[in-house]
Amino acid sequence: MNNPEKLLTPGQVGKLLSVSPITVRFWAKEGRLKFITTPGGHRRFERTEIEKLIKGKLVAKKEKTIVIVEDDEQHAELLVEFIEVLYPKYEVKVAYSGFEAGSVIEILKPNLIFLDLVMPDIDGLAVCKHIRSNDATKNIPIIAMSGLSRQENIDEVISSGANQFLTKPIKLSVLKRAVDSLIVD
Repeated sequence: MNNPEKLLTPGQVGKLLSVSPITVRFWAKEGRLKFITTPGGHRRFERTEIEKLIKGKLVAKKEKTIVIVEDDEQHAELLVEFIEVLYPKYEVKVAYSGFEAGSVIEILKPNLIFLDLVMPDIDGLAVCKHIRSNDATKNIPIIAMSGLSRQENIDEVISSGANQFLTKPIKLSVLKRAVDSLIVD
């Protein structure tokens, strides 16, 4: 029988892998993570298996990078979780303001940007125009997002350089279609 000290809960695994417990459960369900089931029906993960995965994760470079520019922390976390579940080989970074976005995007030069339009410091339109005016970032695909989905808002952000517009809250299937259409493997 397995030693209980060597078994981890989905929450503990999530902390070690920097993902949510929901992502850990999803990976287990898909067969990406080995687990055992307790008599009570709970999943437990062997510490040695997770440590091997961490070592592999530290040396493995992510295939693509996505930057999320979003001041709403809950919405940003939800997007990160969606992307981690759908694209486990992608690295996801969050900028919580328009100012922060400028430096993060300039340094990382991501493969895709999710850009909130309504932020307290610099609005998403100004950030979008800045990205398009910079030679180093002008070709990065941008998915603009907002809870305000009036046609004039959509037209304005598309004319400012966004490739697509998504209405918040974003559904998983809509996010997948948008990412798949803009990132070529």
